[in-house]
Amino acid sequence: MPIHEKSLLFATALISFFIASFNVNAEYPEDDITVIIPYSAGGGFDSYVRGVLPAIQKYLPNRVNLIPRNMPGAGGRKGATAIFRARPDGYTIGAFNLPGLLLPHLLEERVGYDLSQVSWLGRISEDRYSIVVASTSDISSVDDLKALGRPILFTVTGVHSSAHAATIIATNVLGLDASFITGYQGSQNYVLAVVRGDGDVALGPSTSIRSYTETGDLKVIASLSDISPILGVETAADLGKPELARLNVQRMLGGPPNMDEQAHTILSNALASALSDPELKAWSESTGLPLAPLSAEDTEANVTDQWALYENYKDIL
Repeated sequence: MPIHEKSLLFATALISFFIASFNVNAEYPEDDITVIIPYSAGGGFDSYVRGVLPAIQKYLPNRVNLIPRNMPGAGGRKGATAIFRARPDGYTIGAFNLPGLLLPHLLEERVGYDLSQVSWLGRISEDRYSIVVASTSDISSVDDLKALGRPILFTVTGVHSSAHAATIIATNVLGLDASFITGYQGSQNYVLAVVRGDGDVALGPSTSIRSYTETGDLKVIASLSDISPILGVETAADLGKPELARLNVQRMLGGPPNMDEQAHTILSNALASALSDPELKAWSESTGLPLAPLSAEDTEANVTDQWALYENYKDIL
């Protein structure tokens, strides 16, 4: 074959290769995307993720479905491990809970994931904690708790859960003589336990206490936030412990390590657009599930910051 014909064939093949490569990349996503939720259906975490997914779909370049898959077990570790071990092609992503999935790392327990290697897509929300008592209680402040003259009974979820860790840290920092009634399944249950009278008080995330404060079954005696959501209720700064405002529950989306670069860009951009979408904001308002968006880059920095925060309290956890 003459040299010029060989050159022409080579050039044609090269052009075809680049066109094919471009088309493959440009087609993402071609198939439906699985979104693993490491907790049971019907809970707050599940509600958040399922509420956000349709908005993310809206901003993907191709018409595919984001399919939620609940994978509860081991306090979220089972689902987190499945996300971490998935193929990094962008077709399996999932939700992560901080600090719930950070604490086993910190306490050097054996886990099948590494949060420092997750391909973060962005943060959906965060819940600040409030100290709540039954509306019939005579306790109206943290000073009232200190004046009880006996161990204060806090209801809480299982040992080393997000709520358990936050409660231990807060009671320690505030100098409260606390005892813990543990083992409640989910934040709604341990908050409801205070209404029932199982304990004196609970440290509850905002989305879990909202319905009970609105009905008047619970009253907030302190808000571990920078700005109190209730007039006259003390903040972390008012209590002289502004660092407690950094305690929160965060819900983020991420994928396995070394995710395909284009898939990561498309998904993180779609999530950012979704969280600014007027329809999703209206959903957030109507459901009482507030959004607190962070970009992929800021989410990664936030994970590092949270690690440093809880590292400070490792000895008491």
